Amino acid sequence: MRCCHLSGSLNGQIIVDVPETGVEKSTVELELNNVSITSEDNSPIFVSSANELKIKALKNTYNTINDTRSLKTVDSDNQGEGAIYSKCDMKLAGSGILIVNASYNNGVHTSDDLEIKNIALKVTAPNDAIRGSDSIEITSGFITAISTGGDGLKTSNSDISSKENQKGTISISGGHINIYSACDGIDASYDVNILDDNTNETSPKLTIYTNKYSDYTGEVSTPSTSTMYLRTTSNNYRYACYFYDTDSSNGTWSDVTYVRKSQSGGGNRTTYYYYSLKRPSNVKSLKVYAFNSSQTENSLTSYVAASNGQTINTNYDTATISLNGSSISVGWINYSSNEGGMGQGGGPGGMGHGGMGNEGNSEKADYSAKGIKSSNSINISGGSTYIKAYDDGIHANNGVALENGDIGVGDVIVTGGNTTIYASDDAFHADRYLRILCGVNTVEYSYEGFEGNQIYISGGNNNVYATDDAINATDNSNTTRLSASINVSGGYTFAAVSLSGDTDCIDSNGSYVQTGGIMIACGPNSSMSAALDTDGSVSISGGSLILFGAYEKMPSCSNGVTKSTMSGTFSNKVYTITYSNGEVISTLQLPNQSYRNINSFSANGTISNIA
Repeated sequence: MRCCHLSGSLNGQIIVDVPETGVEKSTVELELNNVSITSEDNSPIFVSSANELKIKALKNTYNTINDTRSLKTVDSDNQGEGAIYSKCDMKLAGSGILIVNASYNNGVHTSDDLEIKNIALKVTAPNDAIRGSDSIEITSGFITAISTGGDGLKTSNSDISSKENQKGTISISGGHINIYSACDGIDASYDVNILDDNTNETSPKLTIYTNKYSDYTGEVSTPSTSTMYLRTTSNNYRYACYFYDTDSSNGTWSDVTYVRKSQSGGGNRTTYYYYSLKRPSNVKSLKVYAFNSSQTENSLTSYVAASNGQTINTNYDTATISLNGSSISVGWINYSSNEGGMGQGGGPGGMGHGGMGNEGNSEKADYSAKGIKSSNSINISGGSTYIKAYDDGIHANNGVALENGDIGVGDVIVTGGNTTIYASDDAFHADRYLRILCGVNTVEYSYEGFEGNQIYISGGNNNVYATDDAINATDNSNTTRLSASINVSGGYTFAAVSLSGDTDCIDSNGSYVQTGGIMIACGPNSSMSAALDTDGSVSISGGSLILFGAYEKMPSCSNGVTKSTMSGTFSNKVYTITYSNGEVISTLQLPNQSYRNINSFSANGTISNIA
């Protein structure tokens, strides 16, 4: 190990350039002892070569790293991407204080793995506050991550390492972490894990504010390019996209790269061809062109077919194109491993149909500003998490093409911890499985509370409030083509919705099955909007289902499940619900709504009183 003790002030740059070795790691440790480093030309700390960098803030010291470069506008190989920038693994540790101020791009950025332990760290940046491209692991410390125009914590690589380790995971097992971000609070290219580690002295305490709920949000930073896709049924042509802002005569061409082909299900199978391309930032519109394969140069006047100018729908990353003579029509979906993606769009800005990709509240950010987002799965087994997001609180994507060759599964799994969410859109959103096994899970406010293709509630103490659907299972064109379902086998769940608009407390585009647990749902009392609304069957063989409001289909009951009804209006007070034997089921506070009538189905005895 090479150790360098730093103290005092420097207007300049610390450069680490140590040859990497395969036998014994070339680890460089920078000890910070009341250091102030400021650079207006490049990254104040720049690691161009080493096996590992360790930055240690010594006890009782206050250290600042100031990157005063102008805001990044173009890519440059000569410029470091962060105030602290490393091309190798990085560890931030020590019992001192480290303040990182960036004005160029990212705050702390490594192209490999990042580990944070013990340190008191505050990072402010116009783009990503803390970025470990391969992974981020936080085990302890006091961390504040402020992004005025990007993400709080971010990974970007979902490949497999040379040692067969999966990249892209963000793991938090200890420490106090406060995140203020304009975009996503946590954005992982693979998994997010929030857990209690028995080797740590404290459980993690995580607080996230995004977009308008953050006190620091400014102008959102955008990459110079981002990947998007084309999907077509014809591979007889060469395709290209012409991007522009407002002046269609002043645009940029982007050629496509073939990705794969696949077929839709069903009797009349359709073959789809997928292409990827780079979309420049700061463009609002595009035109799609088809050329004969022999025509190698792009042209605005000589082509086989072209679309009209289309406004880019930033909610989706895939343009579906269909040729009709010399015209090309364009729709929008999200890239998926199967046909239909995450829901077929009805053209730019259209409502679309048939998938979660088109659902959601319009009163949210115009770009992704989720509390925790993952391209594969999110696992919460411990800690205390509070999220206030101007988008979804927790969101796992299905159908993302990962660099390891797989497709993101889109699962959210909660096996412990204490999680509270205030979300402008969905609170817990899983494109595939949403599994609530344990923990205390509170949705203070949301558009939809629990949303997934299939929802499993087998434990936990769950309280959910939503302005649309509190618990929503929706059909989703994902890799396994699962039928929508809500399955309750344990735990206690209280869910309520606003009575204004077309709302349902429990809404399944498929079935509802309950074999145990207590489910209390407060919703409308009509045939169109109800406490329980399903497109498929309703089966109850255990536990208790208590509905303040109507149900759309009569449940099929077995194993001694009894039905009871109670007329009246119930609102905005504390009620105690008891079985006929006097056992208390629940004492609960109803929202400030007037819910009418109670329909209950219980294998634990007749519900006889609510007062």
